[in-house]
Amino acid sequence: MVVEVNGLAYPRHVTEEVDLLSRALGAAGRVYLFLDYDGTLVSGPRGDAIRPRHSVIRRLTQLSEVESFSVFIMSGRPVEELRRLVGIPTLGYIGQRGFEISMPGRPVLHPVEGETAASVLHHVELEAHRALESLGGIEIENRGYGLVLHTADADRDVASDAIQRFTATVRRVDTASSLEVLYGDGVVEARMAGWGKGDALIHILREADVDSALAIYVGDDVTDEDAFEAVAMWADDGEPEVPWFASAEEGEDIPGAVGILVANRPRPTGAELFVRDPQEVYEFLSSLSAIASTLF
Repeated sequence: MVVEVNGLAYPRHVTEEVDLLSRALGAAGRVYLFLDYDGTLVSGPRGDAIRPRHSVIRRLTQLSEVESFSVFIMSGRPVEELRRLVGIPTLGYIGQRGFEISMPGRPVLHPVEGETAASVLHHVELEAHRALESLGGIEIENRGYGLVLHTADADRDVASDAIQRFTATVRRVDTASSLEVLYGDGVVEARMAGWGKGDALIHILREADVDSALAIYVGDDVTDEDAFEAVAMWADDGEPEVPWFASAEEGEDIPGAVGILVANRPRPTGAELFVRDPQEVYEFLSSLSAIASTLF
C-alpha cells in the first residue's frame, strides 16, 4: 500500500511493479531514461573521480543503442567531466544540475544565461576563501554556475563550522538573492536560482509526444525530487491527477512517467518506486535492457 505524507508517498520496490513497467514500455513509442550519477550509478565520496563499473557501462551502451531509447546522465558535475568518466558517445549528458545539456553528437547547450550570477559567484568565492582559509580538510570548487564547498575530508566540527561560514558569506554577498544554497552529503552548493534538474528535463522533453513517450528518472538525492515532480507533471500535461500507482492494482492506468528513488530505506518522496543502491540500479538497467530487446 502507498502511504501519502504531505503530498509525498512511501514508494514500492521496483520488483513489485515489473509487470506494470513492462506494459508501460510496451505502450511507449519512445523511452526517455534519465539517470543521476553520484549515489545512483556510482557509489563513493561525492566529487571523487569514480567511474561506473564495466558492467554498468555495457548496460548503458546497450540501452543507448536501442533506436527508441534516449538515455541521459545527470549530475552536478560538468558535462566534460561526465563524458570523461563515462565515455559513451551515444549518451546525452546533463551537467551542473541542468545548466549544461549535451545531446549525442551536438555541442553543449547552455539553456540559461549566467553572466549576472557568475559575477556574484566570483565575489562569493573570493570572500569564502577568506572566511574559510583557517580551516583544513575543505575545498571550494567553482563550477561556473555554482560554487561548491566540499567538506567530506574535514572533521565533523570543522565541517559544521565551514558550512556555517560559507552559508553566511553567501547570504552577505548575494544581496539580490540570485543564488540558492543546496545541501548534500559532504557538499554545500551555492548556485544560480530559478533553474534546476526538473527544468532541464522539461527542456529536453518539451518536443516529446506525451501520449506515446515514457519518461523514467532514477536518482538518490534530495535535489532529484525536483526531477521526479517535473516528469510527473510532464506526463500529466501540467495537470497532475491521481498518481498511477494509486490505481495500478485495478489496472486502470499505464504510467507515462516513472520516478525511481535510490535509497537503502524508502522515505517519503515524489518517486513511485525505489531501489536500494547502485547495484540494484544496475539490476534494473539489466531488466530494462532485456525487456527492450524484445519490444524494440
